[in-house]
Order: sequence, then structure tokens, then C-alpha cells
Amino acid sequence: MWEITRIALRRPITTVMAFISLALVGMISAHLLPLEFLPEESFPGLFIQVPYQGSSPEEVERLITRPIEEVIATMGSIERLESTSSSNSAGVFVFFGWGSDIGVKSVEVRDKINAIRNDLPDDLLRINIFKFVTTDQPILRLRISSTQNLENAYDLLERNLKRPLERIEGVSRVDLGGVQPPEIRIDLISDRVSAHNIDLQQLAQQLQADNFSVTAGMITSHEKRFLVHPLGQYQTLEDIRDVIVAPGVRLSDIANVHLTQAEREFSRHLDGEYAIALEVYRASDANMVAVANRVMEEIGRISRLPQMEGIAIFVMDNQADGVTSSLNDVLNSGLVGAGLSMLVLFFFLRHLPITLMVTLAVPFSLSLALAALYFMGLSLNILTMMGLMLAIGMLVDNAVVVSESIFSYKQKYPDDPMRATLEGTRSVATAVFAGTLTTIIVFLPIIFGEASGITIWLKHVAVTIIFSLIGSLALALTMIPMIAARISATPTDEAGSFIARFRDGYGRMLAWTLRHRWGSVALIGLLIVVSVPAFTGVKMDMFPQDDSRELYLDYNLDGVYPLETVEENVARIENFLLENKEEYEIRSVYSWMGKDNASTAILLTEGDAATRSANAIRDELLKTLPKIAIGDPGFDRNRQGSSAGGIGIELRGESTETLMLLADEVKRVLRAVPGVMETKIENGDGGQEIQVIVDRIRAQQLGLSTQDIATTISTAMRGINLKQFRGSHGEIDIRLAFSEDDHQSLQELYALPVHNDAGEEVLLSSVASLRVVEGPTEIQRTDRATTVNVQVGLNKDVSMDEIQPRLRASLENLSFPEGYSWSLGRSFEEAEENESQMGTNFLLALLLIFIVMASLFEKILQPLAILTGILFSVIGVFWLFWLTGTVFSMMAWIGILILMGVVVNNGIVMLDHVNNLRIAGMGRHDAILQGAKDRLRPILMTVSTTVLGLLPLAIGQTQLGGDGPPYYPMARAIIGGLLFSTVVSLAMLPLIYSLFDDLGIWGNRVWAYARGLPRERTDAA
Repeated sequence: MWEITRIALRRPITTVMAFISLALVGMISAHLLPLEFLPEESFPGLFIQVPYQGSSPEEVERLITRPIEEVIATMGSIERLESTSSSNSAGVFVFFGWGSDIGVKSVEVRDKINAIRNDLPDDLLRINIFKFVTTDQPILRLRISSTQNLENAYDLLERNLKRPLERIEGVSRVDLGGVQPPEIRIDLISDRVSAHNIDLQQLAQQLQADNFSVTAGMITSHEKRFLVHPLGQYQTLEDIRDVIVAPGVRLSDIANVHLTQAEREFSRHLDGEYAIALEVYRASDANMVAVANRVMEEIGRISRLPQMEGIAIFVMDNQADGVTSSLNDVLNSGLVGAGLSMLVLFFFLRHLPITLMVTLAVPFSLSLALAALYFMGLSLNILTMMGLMLAIGMLVDNAVVVSESIFSYKQKYPDDPMRATLEGTRSVATAVFAGTLTTIIVFLPIIFGEASGITIWLKHVAVTIIFSLIGSLALALTMIPMIAARISATPTDEAGSFIARFRDGYGRMLAWTLRHRWGSVALIGLLIVVSVPAFTGVKMDMFPQDDSRELYLDYNLDGVYPLETVEENVARIENFLLENKEEYEIRSVYSWMGKDNASTAILLTEGDAATRSANAIRDELLKTLPKIAIGDPGFDRNRQGSSAGGIGIELRGESTETLMLLADEVKRVLRAVPGVMETKIENGDGGQEIQVIVDRIRAQQLGLSTQDIATTISTAMRGINLKQFRGSHGEIDIRLAFSEDDHQSLQELYALPVHNDAGEEVLLSSVASLRVVEGPTEIQRTDRATTVNVQVGLNKDVSMDEIQPRLRASLENLSFPEGYSWSLGRSFEEAEENESQMGTNFLLALLLIFIVMASLFEKILQPLAILTGILFSVIGVFWLFWLTGTVFSMMAWIGILILMGVVVNNGIVMLDHVNNLRIAGMGRHDAILQGAKDRLRPILMTVSTTVLGLLPLAIGQTQLGGDGPPYYPMARAIIGGLLFSTVVSLAMLPLIYSLFDDLGIWGNRVWAYARGLPRERTDAA
């Protein structure tokens, strides 16, 4: 490696120009890199969504969900298959496993569904298949409210807001929610339909056929070719009203045809007022921050339009803010950390030019990393920013070791700076290269190993750190020697200085440990024993709850209700919250509701205005919220925090009714488990439905089939969508259905006319009976088995590891019928999978580090001595976590992975120098003492810069992306492990080295004795 240094010293101008060029490329790349919240990654799953309005969950499950499940199950590589059937739609989620080509899978799924399209209901409008790509998330979530009624404001908002935003550069689409587009309603009048003996099925078919536009081919006339295009589309509402539906009967005679707003299925409120949702999506190659800024500027212009007077636009979520705040956090932490590192370097070096030279490694290495990100097609996102932030403290390590070695050789060769520079660089080049490689190599299992939900994100952190370290290594072997050779002064330890006295004291302590080796070994054992309380006292929770300033209130409706009824009950809760805004530190209240579910987002004040924790406010609200008659409001912890905040127990079986009974029992039992705050059944308590029981024999006698009866009921009650109308408003849906006044009671349903093949009218009451029963609001299935989930909310001080055995013990005491079972939900499985994956990566990284060091030292036992530093670092992590009450989370695992490569650097630098001294002829004892003392200052400098670089994160509350998991567990893991291992390793690593060296000598003696070799040859080896 030091040959690179020789070239740099021979051609200094070329070296400087090369680094300036690379720095310029990095600066340009920083401006060209797209800013994103998350990197673009495809989730290996598909979601099949089939809208089917006005049905029942059982019907949707039987007609749509099960057929789709059966055909999808024939595909390979499926790890999980989940479905939900509700009164409005069917949803099927397919997870193929990480590493699957989701593009190929989506085509295969579409082909499978197309093959059974004829088996699905004829009145299905569409089948949507969604892929999950991180860049498909809206960058802006806006809410629109007004003092005026916006329910009929679709045209106003589309013309003045939606379309202008869609024309902005970088915007891919804009969605409006909560306001319905206009539609043409054909409201049949029941009495007139019966009086004119109109067959509903034939009427629907006729209206579909009359609204057409086809291409009939080409004709030739007068040597010209003409396209024949028959037109039968409705041009006006009068065209529809004038359709002849029977001899002498027009459509207007039996129905009211009018343009109106589509029926609202959902509603939104913002601070108690009717609100509309606006979501803005960006193009995948557009800069998120730039697009968001352009959108906000345009919204400011639109808000000043006279047409928009009285309409307020509220920013609910701006992903660009998360990116910019995260970037600012990185910059601020980096600047503070770099400033502290410069101070500690100057403290040790006492020479400003040398300090500035070493600090040069930080900006150059970061610029090289940014250039690498750009040319690899990556982006600047919250994960790559995290990598840059973690790398800052490690970037000066190589420069410190190389410069320290060069200036020590300058004291030997004061008249020959070039020789001193070459010798100094050569003496540490291999150690510096190996140390950098061990730091880099811990990330290889993440980048090239088995993909998982954690590693798919961590690879972006890893790539950034790797290229930053490569840049620091290149700088340490080229620019640092080239500059150091031209600096005349050298940092020296003046006699009596703090550093000199500290090094002398360290030498005396080290000599004592080497003289009392077994006593020192006993101290190491005692240290491990007294660390047991730290290991057992640290709470383990892969995804702990965070104190998010957003609370999500779920109303847990006990049935299906008219939308107006749901709004009235939600308004009661909203009024209470708004009347007590100051007491509960509420900034804004946003609600979303449908006919069978509702939720409210409570946004709390932030910053200096926040005096109480979100968890304390939530607990108090649970006690003081007013009661409602149609549900049981409770906070949704899955949305507020992580999976640890709300976990699920999955019950499986065949009958939904039986599962609901079991769920009630499970909910009752789990509520008594210590640490459980609340329980609820995720599927809901069900709603009432009317079942039509057809008398098959009677129907057959009257010339009717059950399919005829079902289709007629469906058309009358749910309605049917016809071909779209093209008019001045664009394409407008046409819907045929009975008037609302004609299907509001059981008597009117009984009197529904059904026509047989002979055209004869038969009343529904003649062939069927009706009964009202309780039915579920939705039916869930997992891997083609019906399931019911019981959600469990935990107290904040309870982790998943603590609650899991308690839940198991309670559930095992319950008796389940044959064919029914329970299992812990996905939150437990994912936590165990992630923990297992990180443990595997830890072991692989350990093995790779050992391979690198064994190759460096050409020995087996010396690398084992260095690896003890990793053991001490893990002990240090748990000590710091125990003393500070920090929860061991996934971020702490990431910190340990990074820590592994950093910790062994100090051991490599020290023992490599000891080996070089022994090769030069120095005895082992003297070589150990001299080598440890020589490497004391660079080790202290590298550890200090790394620790101080991470200190702002360790004591702050900065979160990943602004609202993600906090950084401090990761920073504290690195700091605690590095400090503890450094202290112990400086004192004990030379001792451990001597013990392993004796073990190696003894092993050689035994091997030589076994082979009959003389003792002298063995000792020499």
C-alpha cells in the first residue's frame, strides 16, 4: 500500500489536482443527487383490490376473495397470503419474500386473475393490482376546510386546485378525497316500474347497449378511404330520458334522470369542520424537496384567488420537511462533532497546521461518498444521511495513525523528511488498510447476504460508510504524507506535559499487569462477572414505542351505520377535544370516517410549547373522553408507535361466528395480564344484515332461478353502473338504481317485482323469506384460513420480550374447539426474524474480521487476542445502556455492527507495531511495552474523535427522518462500547497478547515434539 505514497510524494501537483477534481465531482454530485425521504425500494408483495359496493362481507368472500385466493395459491414462492372481505371491496395481499422479482410476479398475478375473470361477478368494474414502491408515497398530504359547504365543490377544486398542481414540473398525480365527482342518477320509481311491467335486467342491458361508440371499418368512395364510426352515445340528459323502455313508455316515465353528486361513502373533518383530502405525488426521478417547494408556492398563489376565498389549506404531512430536518440534524451534528474532534486533535497534537491537515479527511471523504452515491444511481435520503453522520467520527482515524507514525520517524531522520515520510507510512500502511477493511467488511453480510426487511434498508447506510472510509484511506496514504513531508515542525511530548506524564503512567501500569499476569486475568474474569447485572437489567425491545406527538383515536364501531350517524358521534368527541385544546396541548384535530369505521388524528403541540408527554396525555384522554353509543373509542398504538405499542393475537378456524366468540374470551383473559392496557377485536363486533332465503322449489315452479332473483335484488338495492356519459363535465358515471325512498323498508323489499323468462312479474315475497341476522363488518383470512385478530395495547414501560411469556401462559390455559388455534401475531414474528437476522450478521461479521486479521498477522492466535476487544465493547454497550436506562433496540444492533469494525482497529494498530518491533530484534516484553506506549496517543485520538463526533446524537433526541426511531441508542452503543473496550484493551490487550503468544509457543513445542523436532527449532519458531 505504501507504493501509492511513493507516487504521491514524487508527483505532488498531480496528487493535489486529482483530489481537487474528486472534491469538485463530489460537490457537483451533492447538488445533482435527488433528495428523497426513503430510497426507492420495491416491497416484495402485491395488493389486489376489488371494489364491490353495496354487498355483504360473506358475499364478497364467496364470490371474489376465495376464487382469487385459490388461483393465486397455485403460484410459487408465496410466503404469506392475507385477505380482507368487507361490504365494499375485497383485498388480497400476497407476500413473496425478499429477493423476488416483483415485476415478474405482478404480471403472473394479473394473468392468473384474468384466467378466472369470467368466474367473478359480471358487475365488477375493475380489479386493481398495486405494487409497493417507497417513492409512490405522497410527498404532501394536505387538508382543505372552509366555512362554506364543500360537499358539492368537486368542479371548483378540480379546476382551481387539482389541475394547476398536476401541471407543476415533477408532480406525477394529485388525488382529491372526501368530495365526490358528479354522476348521472337514474332513480327508478318502484310503483311505475311495476305498473309498466319492466324487467330490471332487460332494462339494464338495454341502457348499456344504447350508449355505444364503435369503429365499423373502412369504405371506399370516389377513390378515397373513409372510416365508418357509428355513434350511439348519449349527448344530453334528454337523450337518456327519451330512451324507449317499453311500447309507448320512455325512461322518464318510470325514473327520474338527473345530474347530482355521487353518494358519499366517507367523510373528513378538520378541527370540527368538513374537510377534503389532497395528496400530491412526485415523479420517481424528481427532487422531492424542489417539487414540494414548487407545490407550496403554487398553493400560496391559488389561496389568493377570488374563487378560493374562505377555503383554508392545511399541511397535514410534508415529507420534504422530514428530509430537510434530517439533513439539518446531520449537518448540525456533523459540525458540532467535527468541531469537538478538531479541539481534541489540537489538544493531543498541539500544532494547528497538522490539526488542519488531519481534519481535511472529513470533507474530502464525505465528498467522495456523495460522488459514489450519484454514480451508483442512489439518492440522498434519511438512510444515506445516517451513514454520512456515522462516518464523520471515523474519518480522521487513518489520517491520525499515519501522521503520528510519520512524525515519529521524522524525529529519527530529522534531515531526511522524504525518507521519514516513506518509512512512517510503510510501518502503518498494512495496519491502516486492515483496520479500514475490518470496518468495511462488517457490512458485507448486509449488502450481499440474505435480504430482509432490515438489511434492505441498512445497505444504504452501509454503502455510504464504505465509500467514506475508502476516501479516508486514500487520503491517509497520499495527501497526508505529501503534506506532512513539507511540514517542518513535529508534535512532540514535552517532558512534564500531561500527555507525557499520562504515557509514563500507562507504561508503569502495563508493566505491572505483565508482571502479574494471572492476577490480571482474575481481574478480567471479575469484570465479566460484575457485568452480569448490566446484561440482565437492560430492557430488550427491537421496536420500542416512541413518544410521538401524534395520537390516533380509533372509534371501534360496533356495526355499520349511516354516515350521518357516524359523523354525529365523531363530532361529539371532536367537540370535547377542541373545547380542551389548551389543557391537552392539542394543535389540531383531524377525523376520517366511513359507515363502519372512524378514526381521529390528534396533533399535539411540539417544541417548547410541549410540557407533557404524549403518553401522559393519551392516558388521561382515555379516562375523560365522552362515551358514544355506536362504539368504544381507544387509541391505535400500531400507528402511534411501533409494533411493540400494539401487538396482535391471531385466532384461526373456519367459522367467523365461532372465532368472534373465542375472541371475546381471549380479550377478557388478556385484559387481566400485567402490562396489558387495553384489548380490542380488530375485525369489529359486526353489524346487522338482511338475508334473503329463496324457496328453490317455489321459484322453479314460477320459472325463476336463484341467480335471477339475486341479480334483480342486487340491481334494485345496490344499483348498477352503466357506460360513462361524455358531456361538458367530461366523463361522468351513470348509475341505475331504485330511488332511496323505494328501498328503505322490509315491506318494500318484499314487494320487489322479479320477472321470469316468460316476462311474468312475480313478487319477491312469493318466492323468498327475509330474516335479520348479525354479521361481521369484515372477514379476514390468512393463508386461506379465516382469522380474527385481537389487538393488545401495552403500557409504555413493557416490552415485547417481557409480555410474550405472559401472553403465552394465559392463552395456553384456554381450551379451543377442534380445528381452531391461536398464534402470536406478526409483530412477534417480525421482531424475532429481525433479531435473528442481526445476530447472524453479527456472527458473519466476526468471522470475516477474523479472516482479515489472520491474513494480516499470518497467525491464528493473535487475531483471537484482538477479537477480545469486541467482547469488552459489548460489555461496555450494556453498561452504558443500564446506567442511562436506554432500551436495547434495532438501532442499538446497528451500532454494535459498526462498533465491531471500529474496535478492532486499535488492536490491529497496536499489535502490528509490537510485531514489527519484535521483527526488528526487540524482546517480547520490551516490544509490548514500547509498542503500546508508541500507539497510545493515536489510539486515544481516534477514539476521542469518534466519541465526540457522535456525542451530539447520543445526548439529543434527533430522530431518523424527523419522526422515525431516535438515533441515540445507536450512538450510545458505539460510544459505550468504544470507551469501555478502549480502556480495558489498553490495559489488558498486551497481557492477552502475551498469553496467546505463550499458548502459540507451547503449541509449537507440542507439535514439534510430536514430529520429533529438536527443542531449539521449536523455540525459534
